[in-house]
Parts: sequence; C-alpha cells; structure tokens
Amino acid sequence: MSKNVFYADLDKINEKGVLVTGHGKGLIAKNSIITGNYIVDDMVRLTIKDNELFGYPGYIEEEDNELTKIDYLLYFYQQSEPNQPKAPEIINVEKYLSLSKHNIDTGGQIAMISSMMFGQSSNNIVSPYREYETILKQANNIVFVAIPYTENEDDRAKFVNVLIK
Repeated sequence: MSKNVFYADLDKINEKGVLVTGHGKGLIAKNSIITGNYIVDDMVRLTIKDNELFGYPGYIEEEDNELTKIDYLLYFYQQSEPNQPKAPEIINVEKYLSLSKHNIDTGGQIAMISSMMFGQSSNNIVSPYREYETILKQANNIVFVAIPYTENEDDRAKFVNVLIK
C-alpha cells in the first residue's frame, strides 16, 4: 500500500480501471458520453500485487480497502501545453511519468500542508514522486495514453470511451 496519496482520479470506464492525471480529469464524472463511474477524485493510493497495478481511495490509509485493478493510465493535456498529439497517443511509462509529474508534486505539497495543519509529523513522508515512479515501473499490462486538449469536452469524452475497451 502506498505511503502517499496521489493527486489523480480513479474511475471505471467500460468495466476497466482507469487512473487519470492532468487537466480536466473530472471529465469522467461529469460527461454522459463516457460509459463508466467515478470511484474517487483527487486522492488515490496505489499498490502492486503480482505485477499488476491497483488503486483505492486514499482518504484514509487502511489495509482492507477495496482494490480496483488499473488497466489504463490517462494523461489529459491542458490547452497551453506544447507538443500535444493530434489524437490520443499510446506512450511509455517514462513519458507518462514526465507528463503527470506536476500532479504528483502538487499532491505531495497538499499532503505536507495537511499534515502540518493537523499536527502530524511530515518526517516519515516518502517522496511522492519517487514512490509513484517506483510503483508504475513495476506494473505490467498497463496502457499509458496521452489525450490532447479539445475545445469541446465531448470530443475528449468520445476519445476516452472509444479508446478504453
């Protein structure tokens, strides 16, 4: 079970587990074109079991959380980001880590501030990005996808719904 909570969303789309990072990641919860359901927003913990990636709600660290097997990791570009693909693009773990780093770093900063506000020690916090990188590099059978920004969010939703099978 991860020590850190990662700033990402965990969803089920077309019966597949999907971790979403980037900009506009809440699209899955609010767009009716997507066939799926929202499991947790913004606070996800990750774990590896038998080289497969699983996620679970990260609000409270518990040993008996219901795990969701993750099959896809999506990164949503924001409009101003350079070098976007014209259509969804399968990428490798290194590219995905590079794109999603700001989400993980932001989540780490939020966790540190929350710890201080609630009087918890931050001395035992493992670097969120290093833990995230270690976990993702252990996972097999994962599809990493970069999704370009679209003016109309329905276009992005169609990309997602068609891509995830």
